[in-house]
Amino acid sequence: MKTTKTIFSILFVTSIVVSCTKKEEAAKAENTKLELSEQTKNELSLAPAVIENVQNTLVLTGKVMPFEERQVKVSPLVDGIIEKLSANLGDYVHKGQLLAIVRSTDVADLESQTISSKSDLLSAQKSLQVQQDLFKAGLASEKDVTLAENELLKAKGMLQRANDVSGIYGVKNSLYTLKTPISGYIVEKNSNISDKMAYHEGETGSFFTIADLSDVQIVANVYESDIAKIKLGFPVKVTLIAYPDKVFTGKIDKIINALDPQTRTMSVRINLKNQGNELKPEMFAKITVDFNQNKKMVSIPAEAVIFDKNKNYVIVYKDAKNVAAREVQIAQTTNGKSYIFKGLEEGEQVMLKNQLMIYNALNN
Repeated sequence: MKTTKTIFSILFVTSIVVSCTKKEEAAKAENTKLELSEQTKNELSLAPAVIENVQNTLVLTGKVMPFEERQVKVSPLVDGIIEKLSANLGDYVHKGQLLAIVRSTDVADLESQTISSKSDLLSAQKSLQVQQDLFKAGLASEKDVTLAENELLKAKGMLQRANDVSGIYGVKNSLYTLKTPISGYIVEKNSNISDKMAYHEGETGSFFTIADLSDVQIVANVYESDIAKIKLGFPVKVTLIAYPDKVFTGKIDKIINALDPQTRTMSVRINLKNQGNELKPEMFAKITVDFNQNKKMVSIPAEAVIFDKNKNYVIVYKDAKNVAAREVQIAQTTNGKSYIFKGLEEGEQVMLKNQLMIYNALNN
C-alpha cells in the first residue's frame, strides 16, 4: 500500500513539474512574440526560400597570353653581322616597319646575281634585235629569231626571280633589312643579340616575337581532380594583381584535352577583349569558375543569415504579428547564396533588412 502511495506521489510531482515547464515555455514563447512597427513594415525586404541546384565555385590560377595565331617570330633569313637594331621589347610596331639591318655575304651574292641578271637581259634584248634585223635582210632563219626570243624570256625570268628574292630579303646596298610582317607589340626580344654582332640564323634563333594584343587569352591550369567540374562555355570571372578592384568577365572558350605530364594539370583558355591595352602578357590571373552541382537544396540570400553563439539564424516572416528567429543548418555559402539543409522550408520568407534588430528584440 505504501509502495502504491509512493509511486502515485512521484507521478503527481512529475506531472506538476512537467506542467510547470510547459507553462514556462508557453510564457517564454508569449514573451518572444513581436509585432512590427509601421516604419519597419514599410522598410521590409523579404526573400523566399527556393529549391535550386547548388552552385559551387572553383578558383584557378593562370596568366595572360597572346593568341597563338596572332603572334609571329621574326628571324633573319641569312647569316651575317647586325649593323643596327631598331626596336626594343614592349615597342608597338606597324606592319613593314624596320626592325634590324644586317650585313651579309649571302645578300651581297644575291645583289650580284640581280646585277648579272640585268646584264643578261640587256644582252638578250640586243641579240634578239640583231637576229630580227638579219632575218629581215634574209641572212638569218626564223629558227635563229625564235632561239633569241627564248633567251630573252629566260633572262627576264632570271631577273624577275632575283628581284623577288631581293624583295623578300629587303636587299639594298648589300644590306638585309628585317621588317615586321604584322602590326603589334614586341613581346619577346632575343637577349643574345646586339649591334655589330655576328650571328648564325640557325643557332641564334628568332630576333623578335610580335603579337597583336587587341584580344588576349587567359590560360588557366586545372588540376586533375577538378577536370570533371569544368565544361566548355562555363562563365568565369578574372581578376589580376595589377587591377585588384576590377573584374573581367568571360567564358571558357577552349579546353586542351591533354594533361601536362610534369604538373598533372589541364589547360583551359578564356578569350578577352583587351580594351585600353590593360591586359599584358605574363600577368598573373585568378580565375573564378561558377558551376552547378547535381543536387538541389533550399537557398536564400546569404545576407539574411545571422551568426550568433556559433549558430546560424534567420528571421522568418509570415505577417507583421508572426515573426520568429529560427536556427538553420547551412551546407555552404557560394556567390552570395546560403544553401540550407535543415531549418527552413521552400516558400518561407526571410528578412533581408533590419533582421539583426528584430533578432535582438526577440531574444531580450
